[in-house]
Amino acid sequence: MSNLVTQMTMQLDPLFGAVIDTLEAADNAYPMTFFTLLRMQLHSAQEELDVLQVFFDLSTTAFQGFVFSSAEAAVVDELLAACEHVSHTMTAPDNQQH
Repeated sequence: MSNLVTQMTMQLDPLFGAVIDTLEAADNAYPMTFFTLLRMQLHSAQEELDVLQVFFDLSTTAFQGFVFSSAEAAVVDELLAACEHVSHTMTAPDNQQH
């Protein structure tokens, strides 16, 4: 596992945990299962492409038909924003001119 994958997992795991805990507290089982599976996928990532696959799968959240309370939506949005930021960082060219 690369250092980058380890860093991304450490950064994103608490956010996945917050989403799962919030959904569990609300007894919202179907999306809780979805996010739990994605968290497991993140933990099994060995290289950057594996993490990008988690982001791709996470991007389907809006099409799953989930119904979120405002509290649930807030933690999901926080997770999505963090993943978007990380994916932009991963895909940014290394040699940008300034």
